[in-house]
Amino acid sequence: MAKLGQPAPALRAPAPPTPAIQITVLGSGTSSGVPTIGCRCEVCLSADPRDKRLRPSILLRYSGRNVVIDTTPDFRAQILRAGIERLDAIVYTHAHADHILGLDDVRPFNFRQREPIPVYATTATLEVLQRVFKYAFDPEPQSMVPKLDLRVLNSEPFDLFGLSFEPIRLDHGHSEVFGFRFGTAAYLTDHSSIPEESKAKLHGLEVLFLDALRNRPHPTHTTVADALKLVDELQPHRVFFTHMCHDLGHAKTEESLPGQVRLAYDGLEIQVAPAIARDLSQCAAIGPCALTIGIFDGVHAGHRELLHRTVATARQRGLSAVAMTFHPHPAAVLAPGREPPMLMTLDQRCAAILAEGIDHVFVLEFTTALAHLTPEEFVAQYLRDGLQARAVLVGEKFCFGRARSGDTATLERLGRESGFTTEFLHRVERRGRIVSSTEIRRAIRSGEVALAGRLLGRPYALAGEVVPGQGVGSKQTVPTLNLNPANLTAGAEVLPATGVYITRTTEAATSRRWNSITNVGNRPTFGGESLTIETYLLEPLDPPAPANIQVEFLHRLRDERKFESPEALKAQILKDVSLALTFFRRETRWVGRR
Repeated sequence: MAKLGQPAPALRAPAPPTPAIQITVLGSGTSSGVPTIGCRCEVCLSADPRDKRLRPSILLRYSGRNVVIDTTPDFRAQILRAGIERLDAIVYTHAHADHILGLDDVRPFNFRQREPIPVYATTATLEVLQRVFKYAFDPEPQSMVPKLDLRVLNSEPFDLFGLSFEPIRLDHGHSEVFGFRFGTAAYLTDHSSIPEESKAKLHGLEVLFLDALRNRPHPTHTTVADALKLVDELQPHRVFFTHMCHDLGHAKTEESLPGQVRLAYDGLEIQVAPAIARDLSQCAAIGPCALTIGIFDGVHAGHRELLHRTVATARQRGLSAVAMTFHPHPAAVLAPGREPPMLMTLDQRCAAILAEGIDHVFVLEFTTALAHLTPEEFVAQYLRDGLQARAVLVGEKFCFGRARSGDTATLERLGRESGFTTEFLHRVERRGRIVSSTEIRRAIRSGEVALAGRLLGRPYALAGEVVPGQGVGSKQTVPTLNLNPANLTAGAEVLPATGVYITRTTEAATSRRWNSITNVGNRPTFGGESLTIETYLLEPLDPPAPANIQVEFLHRLRDERKFESPEALKAQILKDVSLALTFFRRETRWVGRR
């Protein structure tokens, strides 16, 4: 169970899965490009096409959309080379000339698409754009100018066609500029240093672009040595240096770099796998991985130990950390009607797995065809060829393949033949009980919510939309916030036994929290028949009233029972409140002694 005084994070609505992204490097050079005008150095005269560098910019292609970061003076040539016929949005890092001066060349997209193109930039950058391209913003309509829809960005993430962009503040000498994180990739150009609060947003990356201007120090850019220090600190899986001047020859420089670090070059295409993949074709870009396999319903304490060990193995060996989970539950296919109720929705399960540091979740649809694969076929198709597993970590009772004919010994043998190591983790115990989803379901249904919390490693919670009640309670006893069991978004299939519980309630939208008591039952005092979940807050509720809440179950107080009158029920509720207040006071004192 979560330690007293340290409530579990609220379960928010899961974000849409990150799509697969293709990144095309439009330009990898510095502000003067390479070759540099009038220079006859070895790199400027190089025949290696990777040494021909236009000004810095990238193109993101995902979900049928095209988004560019920065429109350089070389924008027209870059777009023609990439073969792009549609542009859906432009995102700007800052307003320096080598990042904005190609904006006029978006006009052909306007003509073809017959709509303005969204432009995301800080207020300061938008002001520069409006000054430099004043004709495009003339109040008198003109036909031969860029048509732009200006949108202000700040430090808050914003959504672009289902992909979340998180601005990353960077220091560019004495100026402030932005890089961007999108999914498990980040693009950081034009920086001399990265603030600590920005570094905190850059862990767990699959792909990272970093400014690495040259070897000699520069007042507004990072050197190769400084960029390598950032790599050691942030530990991304793949790194590409960009914004490079003619001091750095591609082939010679790469010889001195560690294996996961490469130089970007114009035209380079990089595939970034989605955080949640549902098809092996989406996994091609993940690369060699450390893999764990399971249903992971509830993501309980035992699951988390397995996930953490998988992440540690991946980091030690320079691999991606991947979790394979199944949907629907295998029993729903093999024994319809006998499948267990789920503690989490699939989206919540994936989000919870990713929150433990896993890089990618592969959701494998469980079908009769999959169930009939032999252990050898399953390993060859999914572990060896599909996911390129180099390490596989599972529980000691793991079984797989047709009729569960494969066990840990089978997996170990197939691992030796297929090129991956195996590790089997012992089952986790809490208070003498084996931690399992089955035991957690049993504890919840019997009302043992404190035990369920210990096995989960956090309080069990229900979440959903607040719905109007019958109005009887608010008039005759106390006002409550009501959840409809039919509309729950968390814990939808496993409800605590009827009774009264000490709970903690959180508003999903704002994370406002209240200590509370909750009745799960049929309201027998008022002749109720349908199940309700009614929560009474122990603290004042300042408006507005919450529309969506999460209720964490901490301790069971008593059974639900019928009272002879509303007054008797109200008196009992006051006793329940007194017990709950004592519970929370003890919790506070315990925290103070820690």
